[in-house]
Amino acid sequence: MNHAIGASHDRLRVWRQALAAPARYIRPWYGAYLLLGIVTAGIVPVLLPLMMVSISHRMSNVAYVMGVYDLGLLTSPLWGLLAERLKLYRSLFFLAFIVAAIAIGLFPMLPGLPSWMGAAFALGAGSAGAGTMASLFIVDFAPQAEWEPRIGLLQSFNGTGQVLGLLLAGIFSHGQFNTGLWVAAALLVPALLIGGIGLPVQRHPRAPGVHPHRVLDVRALAAFPRVNFLSGVGFHFHHLNISGLRHLPAIVGTPFGRFIVSWFLLSLGVSGFFTYFPLMLEHGYGLDTHMSSLIYAVAAAVGIALFILASRWAGRFGSGKVYQWGLWLRLAGFVLLLAPYVTPVGPRIGFAMVGFVLIVIAWPILSVAGTGLAARLAPFSEGAAMGLFNASLALATVIGAFASGPLMAALGFRSMAWMGVAGLALSILSGLNLAPRPVAEPSSS
Repeated sequence: MNHAIGASHDRLRVWRQALAAPARYIRPWYGAYLLLGIVTAGIVPVLLPLMMVSISHRMSNVAYVMGVYDLGLLTSPLWGLLAERLKLYRSLFFLAFIVAAIAIGLFPMLPGLPSWMGAAFALGAGSAGAGTMASLFIVDFAPQAEWEPRIGLLQSFNGTGQVLGLLLAGIFSHGQFNTGLWVAAALLVPALLIGGIGLPVQRHPRAPGVHPHRVLDVRALAAFPRVNFLSGVGFHFHHLNISGLRHLPAIVGTPFGRFIVSWFLLSLGVSGFFTYFPLMLEHGYGLDTHMSSLIYAVAAAVGIALFILASRWAGRFGSGKVYQWGLWLRLAGFVLLLAPYVTPVGPRIGFAMVGFVLIVIAWPILSVAGTGLAARLAPFSEGAAMGLFNASLALATVIGAFASGPLMAALGFRSMAWMGVAGLALSILSGLNLAPRPVAEPSSS
């Protein structure tokens, strides 16, 4: 049984452990993942859609290219399989970063949709490989007692990178899209150098039968900041654990099954907005990309503190209630985005700014509470539960990204707001009265 289950569970245990001795758990190669966060979660999601529309003048192309990028992220289990079977950790690390850098650097020079889709898949696959190697450099090279604080701090490096990347994206958002993407590709070169001098070389064999998804305290790890983007690179080990899919029949009609449906609908509803957000906010509401990137960066930075607060709230009020708070907060954001399209109101830009902030700052609350619910409600192991949790998000992201293209072509930006409102409303209904197993969840304060 996972040691995270129990009445004495402390959601901030690992956070305090890492903060007490950060030098013990931080390694130089974490800097490579700070740079990866700058590029894949900060610069690329903003500048890539802007560049494609400036060349093709077709909004629907963005959906198809970003959808293929999301498909590339699904290669994560393959990277993990190759690394652990062939023991080529360092080689695959370098390959993943090189593939991502080349794909980003080629984008501005490619002529149109087919070539963009090929580069997007390569970028997604390279990003997935880089994230997978991060996971394995910890669980295959560090003592088990240090896995959680190392993961949490690495996750925080990546999330901090996103904030910096969004600020950089704002600088290049006034037409210098190609330059910004080439800068992004160049930033991955020092990541290779950092990895070359700092990656671990001595494997630390695991105990027989010990798999990370069986021993990690996922609710404690949820207190660490992570990328505030729907399809961003993740450093949980549960995305490598696809065995949970065989448990699908067992969750039908259970509270856990309703939660997975709720999480899927949430992810599906917001996927269109996060595919188009820089274009939607600028062309639909007059909020220029420089300002929207700055707002996103500031809100994501504020969200770092919200991860800790949300962990405290989940321990005090229960994950189910906090999850509903997050859903209602994000729904309010999408209602504000929708309002100018359905009723005569004041300047659209004000609704866009407030709505965007609410959508972004809801993520830490949803992430922490969703992770807690997945761990607490599952009728089987937490590892299998987290596998389904992440699989539902990945599937919803891919479906939503591709579906947003025809919706955008037919109905314009208002369709993305409607998609968010509908998805969140259904998610709220599916997620009502999700009572976890009858185990006390005391406050960690």
